[in-house]
Amino acid sequence: MKRIPFFCETVETDPLKARLEIRRFIQEKMLKKVPDTHPACAVCSECFYHMLNQIEEKLSHFPEIHALKRAGVQCFSPNLIEDTSGEITMPAISECVTPGNISPENILFSRPGYRQGDGGESKQFTDEIFDYESVIKPHVRPPFSSSRVYTEAPENTEFLECYDINGREGRKLEVTVYRCTDRPEKLYMIRPPEYNLRQEELRLLEKVRRRMIRYRPKDLAFTEPAGAREYFKRMAKELLEEELLTERETCGPEELESYADLLARYTNGLGIVEDLLSDARITDVYINAPADTNPVHVVMDGEECASNVYLSQDDLDALVSRFRAISGRPFGEAVPVLELNLEAFGVRVSVIGDPLSANGLAYAFRKHSLSPWTLPKLIKTGSITPLAAGLLSFLMDGQASVLVAGEVGAGKTSLLSAMLLEIPQKYRILTIEDTHELPIEKLQGLGWKVQAMSSYSSVLKSGAEMSPETALRAALRLGSSSLVLGEVRGPEVKVLYEAMQVGKAGNSVIGTIHGSSVENVYERIVHTLGVPPASFKATDAVIICSGIRLEGSMKKIKRVSRIAEVSSAQIENPDPSEVFTNIMNYDASQDCLFAEKVLEQGQSELIGKIASKWGISIDRALKSIEIRTRIKEKIAVEGLQKPLLLEAEAVSQANNMFWLLTDSMAKSKDCGHEHANYSKSSSGDDLELLYRQWETWFENFASRYENDKIAI
Repeated sequence: MKRIPFFCETVETDPLKARLEIRRFIQEKMLKKVPDTHPACAVCSECFYHMLNQIEEKLSHFPEIHALKRAGVQCFSPNLIEDTSGEITMPAISECVTPGNISPENILFSRPGYRQGDGGESKQFTDEIFDYESVIKPHVRPPFSSSRVYTEAPENTEFLECYDINGREGRKLEVTVYRCTDRPEKLYMIRPPEYNLRQEELRLLEKVRRRMIRYRPKDLAFTEPAGAREYFKRMAKELLEEELLTERETCGPEELESYADLLARYTNGLGIVEDLLSDARITDVYINAPADTNPVHVVMDGEECASNVYLSQDDLDALVSRFRAISGRPFGEAVPVLELNLEAFGVRVSVIGDPLSANGLAYAFRKHSLSPWTLPKLIKTGSITPLAAGLLSFLMDGQASVLVAGEVGAGKTSLLSAMLLEIPQKYRILTIEDTHELPIEKLQGLGWKVQAMSSYSSVLKSGAEMSPETALRAALRLGSSSLVLGEVRGPEVKVLYEAMQVGKAGNSVIGTIHGSSVENVYERIVHTLGVPPASFKATDAVIICSGIRLEGSMKKIKRVSRIAEVSSAQIENPDPSEVFTNIMNYDASQDCLFAEKVLEQGQSELIGKIASKWGISIDRALKSIEIRTRIKEKIAVEGLQKPLLLEAEAVSQANNMFWLLTDSMAKSKDCGHEHANYSKSSSGDDLELLYRQWETWFENFASRYENDKIAI
């Protein structure tokens, strides 16, 4: 029993040391157990061993950390493990270490093994040393968030890069990226500013946060998602000012604004997830269950990385409650799936819970651009070539019906939104989506006539939402328009192809569909969804988007890997390979999309179909594609120095000027005032003149555009 006080003292300074000693003590007592001769002794002994067994059971919850036997000198008090003031420095530790003794780093690990003489002098000893840092990682968190952020990179990492990002409300964050040395993965580390706040600042914020939780609004402004963030921010600012006045403290305007934004972030926003989504290099954020033991994963520049962020179950529960309120959709055991679009962040969110996810809530955040992608921007990223951009522009202007296919995250929606900018503004566009990803409001702001329609989710069907089939039938009755389907996948496809066959689908039909090849698309639409092969020929072309791993690297790059037209040849029970003719094909060895012979030699049925509809020759159609190619390439090249020229606003103005010049040339012909350069021959001299006129306009436009935008 003499060792019990030692256990009590050791467990306060080092529970792992106490665990080791108690286990040894239990083993010794069990080995020395002798038969009891007196009934009272038997009862007492039984109680004692029962207590030892309980202690042993409790100790099983401690992490396993191996102890090493080493000799050394220790001259510190046993409360070092509790000292986080920063006053104990490595030089101070070094002063207590004599040559031949253990290093300062090992002294830090050997706190439980100190020995002192009666006079306080240091003594040589041999004891167990626990390598805490290999198992127990330091983390920080403010009191208003139960999620953890680990501050130090593991030993099995190497530094790669460090950069700053600008979040919402001017919030600045530092990001550090490491490479793991023992597996093909990167580590993405972020340190939010609130994890560095002083103790008095954290106390103030926590006090205000508790008041915000108890606050009962007098109006319903907070129920509207668009204005809720600003509402909570104003409330936080008012409560902060009250607390500062009460405590007679001062705070600068910028600091007050920062505190208010922080409180709004953790009460009405997404917390630390907002910081991850604010990084332009991140496209996806994944949270696997159980979240408290699995780090948040991010996809950065096409490569999945682990992060230093561990979200707590409490924070995840708060998020799903917020999402349920925003979407108005049910979520629980009966409906364990929730999907919604967060327009403020440009993010599509998917949540699954019990019983679909037995270990807790799991989340997937997929970012989509708040601004429409453009073909010149896709040229810059390498997704397409200038020739492919010219061809797609020609197909959209020619009102072709196109399916954009690919696996998840291959860039289908990005390409689709870029193609919409190639539809002349005079034509109306109807879109049908279950989760809105296309930048409809931005397109409307740029002058496109777009009407958005909603249908219920493919995995969650609510009685308050229309089926895709009903939405499609309604769209077909809204007049002649280009019809855009966010995803082609269900029974509505039959209705769509019936309408396309008889010409009721409007000017053109564009949609996305899951499929890794044109053959997969055909198999799915014809054999899985039941569309007759003859009806499928209403599709003019299929574009495949792919995530390419060049040379087997871990990084995925988004590329258009194939553009194929649908053959008009009537073949009974055709093989999928006989249905399509490649126009362009991707070569991974050169990382380039090359033209096939049908395009180079002017043998494309689709180009001929559009040429016939426009009343021009094949040669003139090919010249039109060439001019569009040069235009897209010109914008992309200028955009290397002036990035704003790649954005939708500038590209839409460039496209409008091209259409104006084209229309002006056509009107001149119609009026009979033909200039020599506007010959009806297929030489294309008039198109060359058109390009030179556009080029002159664009050079003047580019020289002043970026400066004007910066001034604004």
